[in-house]
Amino acid sequence: MSDYDSDDDYEDNENLYQPEEESLTKYNIILCELYNTKIHGFLDNNTKEENIGYLVCCRFKNLHIEFVEDISSELVGAYHPSIRNGKHAIYRNYRNIISEPDYIKPEIAQCVYLESKHCVAILKTFWIKWIQRTWKNICTERKRILNERCNVKSIRHRELTGKWPSICNHWPRLQGMLNAKL
Repeated sequence: MSDYDSDDDYEDNENLYQPEEESLTKYNIILCELYNTKIHGFLDNNTKEENIGYLVCCRFKNLHIEFVEDISSELVGAYHPSIRNGKHAIYRNYRNIISEPDYIKPEIAQCVYLESKHCVAILKTFWIKWIQRTWKNICTERKRILNERCNVKSIRHRELTGKWPSICNHWPRLQGMLNAKL
């Protein structure tokens, strides 16, 4: 069995980036949380709270699900009840957001260092979810069109005119899927 097959023998220093350690890639797997001045304090005088968004808790070199889940549960468990009842300057539903069980979860993000040496995240995971949702809609539309093309009237129309009826003539595809309206 190779070193990559075993999830039992992971160590912090092998899987976590040190704060000052540079990443080998543009995007990292991270755990992050919404920046809140009441929890994290002020970073510096020049940076406004609304410009920060997500503060990076830790970055991972390798994805070991058990290790990530352990750290995630530790971070969620660290929230004191008084913090859970706190407010946020931007998010009105902050209490609901941090009460979710998957509030701190693995994300794909680009990490940016501020002048104050704090690491903030620009999340990219939502793009994957958006593409998955759009692709699901495209597949649903393709199934509908295939069912319509199997209709006897549609086949007869194609035999006579050489084209599918207008209801099933368009075939959705990947190109332009993010700006297409189905």
